[in-house]
Order: sequence, then C-alpha cells, then structure tokens
Amino acid sequence: MILLCDEDIGTGIPQALELVGFEAMSLAKKGWLSTPDVQWLTHAGRHAWIVLSCNKKMLEVPQERDTIVRERVGIVFLTSGEENLPKTLRLLLGKMDWFETIDMLVPRPFAYYLYPRGRTDKKL
Repeated sequence: MILLCDEDIGTGIPQALELVGFEAMSLAKKGWLSTPDVQWLTHAGRHAWIVLSCNKKMLEVPQERDTIVRERVGIVFLTSGEENLPKTLRLLLGKMDWFETIDMLVPRPFAYYLYPRGRTDKKL
C-alpha cells in the first residue's frame, strides 16, 4: 500500500510515515507541486495508491469528482482544518490496519472522511 499525500497534507507527514516503515510520498517528492488535481489524481488511480488530502471540495468539483470515479481513486480526507504533525501522525499510525483493510477489500473508487478522533465516514 502506498499513500500519496497532496499539497494540503504537505511533506512532513509522508516523511514521518516513511521513517517508521510505511510507503508514503508527497506531491512535492514526485515533482508534482502545482500540478492540476485531475492530472495527479489520474496517476494515483492508475497506480492504486491511496490519496490523503484535506481538500474535501474535490468531491464537489465536477471534473475532480469525475476523475476520482473514472480512475477508481481511493481517497481519505482528513477533516480537521489545521493539521498538527504529531497529532496527525498519531492518528494515521493508529489507523494503519484500517488503511490496509480498505486498500485490500474496499472496491475503488472510494472516499472516506477521517476525523481527529479516528472515526471514519464513507462519502463515495
């Protein structure tokens, strides 16, 4: 399972996840900063990566939502507006079994909200 963190998540979370043994990368690491969402979402879907984002509006923008569906993207939106590195890392590490389960068992496309206390809500 590979987690792709968009610009909203930044580079600290994927770096920290890699340090503890998970496969994660940022759009910056891929050289995709300022790349239109439709373009990198297409790539993520075709590689079956799970996307991490705070940009829940992707589900409301027709082109972006259509890309998520068409390219069968699996995406998890962090719901708190201000991401704190230690709290977010703790949340993600505590949900890694869940991430692995959805990666293996939930048909794509899917979109979940992940709340600060670990609750999840399927949105797509």
